[in-house]
Amino acid sequence: MSKPSHDTADQKRRFGLPSLASVAILLVALGGLASLQAQVLVFDFGDSGPDARFFPRLVLALLAVAAALRLWLRRAELEEAPGAALDWARVLLVGLLVGGAVLAMDALGFLLCSAAVGIALAWLLGERRLALGLLLPLAVAVLVTLGARHALNIPLP
Repeated sequence: MSKPSHDTADQKRRFGLPSLASVAILLVALGGLASLQAQVLVFDFGDSGPDARFFPRLVLALLAVAAALRLWLRRAELEEAPGAALDWARVLLVGLLVGGAVLAMDALGFLLCSAAVGIALAWLLGERRLALGLLLPLAVAVLVTLGARHALNIPLP
């Protein structure tokens, strides 16, 4: 008789990675709903139809309801453990890099911020080849910038 493996049982938790992702989605959706009034400008010309906040409000509300339902309906299931602290430190660093780039975008511009984040993320995730770690993020940033400005007429910072 073989001895039962406890490896899979040790990695299962009541509150694991799927629930953590659902909580994050729920919090972002609720935060979006709370800040929607200040973030989306509406110019009222007396129309009675839906305004510019209608569809974002609808999508954020559906997202919040779906995340809350997922948390409630699967509350008793065992899930995968969230992972090692080193992996979460990388996730946090990626979030900080992207957030810092968004904050610095008005001062430094879209091209510089997106290229810098792409290069930093490639290095952070282990890419050491020059073509993929430096040239590819720079080329993608240039293509996105030129495409947005000239093909789509989107004003970028």
